[in-house]
Amino acid sequence: MASESLKPGISKRSLSMRVSFLIRVQLARGKVGVETVAAQLHMSRYTLHKKLKQEGLTFAALLEQVRRDQAITYMKDKTKPLVEIAEQLGFSELSAFSRAFKRWMGAPPAEYRSLRLS
Repeated sequence: MASESLKPGISKRSLSMRVSFLIRVQLARGKVGVETVAAQLHMSRYTLHKKLKQEGLTFAALLEQVRRDQAITYMKDKTKPLVEIAEQLGFSELSAFSRAFKRWMGAPPAEYRSLRLS
């Protein structure tokens, strides 16, 4: 069974940490997919979903958290255009990134950058 490929004794938390790491790697390459992450962990998409659910998490929630963390990191470089940040985080359009960022941080990216990173 695919779920047996995980080493005994690895905590549930480490699965979500491993998934987050793999999401970061895929974002750096430009494309994130649950199928790819599951395959890298030697399990099916269903098994990954089931194991994350046991931790009270979803792949989408982990992806959102990684994107949020990366966005904050990228925003510190004021020379990096917002459109480039959006692209690096896998958003199809700047407007989608702006909406997500405002949801995460309570302010649009340009305002956050000018007020909080001065």
